[in-house]
Amino acid sequence: MKKIISLLIIFLCSVIGVTSTSAAADAKESPIIIDNGKILNGRTIIPIRVVSTHFGFQVDWNQESKTVNIGDKESDIALKLNSKQAVVNGKEVILDAPAQIVDGVTYVPLKFVGDAFGATISWDQTFKAAHVKLAEADLLIYTQIKPIPKLTADQLNIFSQIANKAAVITDIHQAKVYFKPYLTAPLLGNIIWYKGLPFKTQFDSKNQGDITYSNMYHSEATISQITHFTTLVWLSRTMQFKYEDHSWKIDKIDFKYVYF
Repeated sequence: MKKIISLLIIFLCSVIGVTSTSAAADAKESPIIIDNGKILNGRTIIPIRVVSTHFGFQVDWNQESKTVNIGDKESDIALKLNSKQAVVNGKEVILDAPAQIVDGVTYVPLKFVGDAFGATISWDQTFKAAHVKLAEADLLIYTQIKPIPKLTADQLNIFSQIANKAAVITDIHQAKVYFKPYLTAPLLGNIIWYKGLPFKTQFDSKNQGDITYSNMYHSEATISQITHFTTLVWLSRTMQFKYEDHSWKIDKIDFKYVYF
């Protein structure tokens, strides 16, 4: 029996791919989340604390001249508050957005700071977020939409129970009402059409792998569970989640045999 369990663990590590190692790698590669970026007059601005804390630049504030000085070993820029004029390594330049104070916090234009120090910046219109990479810094700066919350253990337990209950559909009307908050429309329609899932097997939420997220915005996630089916045969259930309408929902449910 111990040998079977050992083989099962090895199989899960190599085939299902939802081990704690993969989860740790996912967490390591995820950008640092900044949720208080802003868009003013069509321009993205970021808190100056982000520049000093995450980009590693020296930031100084001159109260008398109302000037922000940002620099490293190779570059130095000076931004005057509420002015589109700046000085980069001794030369005057014109900005597309000034440094400014918003709700008591000093903000600087992201594009200008990025250009001045050679950062790579990409914009995602769906999530209203800027992805910024500079040396070791990897930031995801949200401006208008809050970051998507990760699935919690309690939520996963509920979704596991929901998937168990979706194994058999006896009352279509009741199913539409009950499952609507938990399943995406295509999955709900498919389950109702076939009056349930391909397997009536019940899964324990404790017997599952780690959650993995398929993109840096964490808008899609996957988790697999496994349970004993018959002699030397186990059954895995993989649930794919999608974040839509401000909540997580199950988008797909797949099954796979595991033989020993």
